[in-house]
Amino acid sequence: MKIAYIREFVEEKWERQPEEIQICETVIEERQDIQEQPLLEETLEKIQPGDVLVVRKLYSLANSTKHLIEICRNLQERKAALVSIEDHIDTRSDSFFQHLEQIADFRKEVVGERTKAGLSEAKSRNKAGGRPRKPDRNVQKAIDMYRSKKYTIADITIETGISKTTLYRYMQD
Repeated sequence: MKIAYIREFVEEKWERQPEEIQICETVIEERQDIQEQPLLEETLEKIQPGDVLVVRKLYSLANSTKHLIEICRNLQERKAALVSIEDHIDTRSDSFFQHLEQIADFRKEVVGERTKAGLSEAKSRNKAGGRPRKPDRNVQKAIDMYRSKKYTIADITIETGISKTTLYRYMQD
């Protein structure tokens, strides 16, 4: 079955849909909440093997590259296809899903490499990575309050800003 999904950001485009969308057996129009896309989520849950999801452009389907990758993985798992008319994508005859997976891997590698480079640069400047440590006076105050047995952990956390986990970690050191 061919299922058209329409989500337009410009009012004039609602009425001027391509013929490929108009001839679909089912047409879903996301008009109420274009950010959340409840109709798309519902459609993706019901899609069957062999179904084809048809959109005018990819931006009308997904809010981000990550979202597009999630949608395409869902379609691929369900053995359904995607057609984006103006982007000239038809996963029935091309390897768009595989290319998208490569892009997802590329994106993950870029983030990883940038993180490693940033940590390496910080290390060369004698900067420690990770979350900054709490000021020593707060830590000592928290430890003293804990040892006095006059305060609850909640009281200590409120007074010093030191969490229970952090307090216990400092107590072990």
